[in-house]
Amino acid sequence: MRHTTTATAAVLLAVLAAGCSSGDDGDGKADGSPAPSTSSAAPAESETTAARPKLSTEWSPKLQAATSSSQDDVCKTVGAKPCVDHITRLTELVYDVRDAIDTAGATAAYPKALEAIGDVEDASAAYAEGGCAGSSEATLLDGSECGGYVATLLLGPSMVDMTMTTDELTVP
Repeated sequence: MRHTTTATAAVLLAVLAAGCSSGDDGDGKADGSPAPSTSSAAPAESETTAARPKLSTEWSPKLQAATSSSQDDVCKTVGAKPCVDHITRLTELVYDVRDAIDTAGATAAYPKALEAIGDVEDASAAYAEGGCAGSSEATLLDGSECGGYVATLLLGPSMVDMTMTTDELTVP
């Protein structure tokens, strides 16, 4: 799972980098020549960088550690206690990220990350409401609804990590 997440992140970053370096600087010129100066002064680079939230510095290592700590087959049976305990820890970490975004007053800066957090919240609620905890029948790969919820919860920290980084790269 870690290799898939890493590969997905690498592809996402490569696509973003290609889009950022396409040569078109927004003025219709693709030759790399500077755009004409306007009369209004843009903020200095250090001012815009300082104003951007950078929560990924603190949270990416925690999200990556949580993802890499997954034990093989811990959620083979999605209702088993080890699985319930594991996805609970992952979900709580994702909620901590949401709280950090709220506390920083940075909800506008992290729209994709908040969307990914919402997906985790929805899957967590559906898992609880669907009676998945304690089920000895549903497995991660059987195509059941419970298996789908658990897959979302297992991937949640990786998705939040990637989207948080994407949001930071796209903040104006």
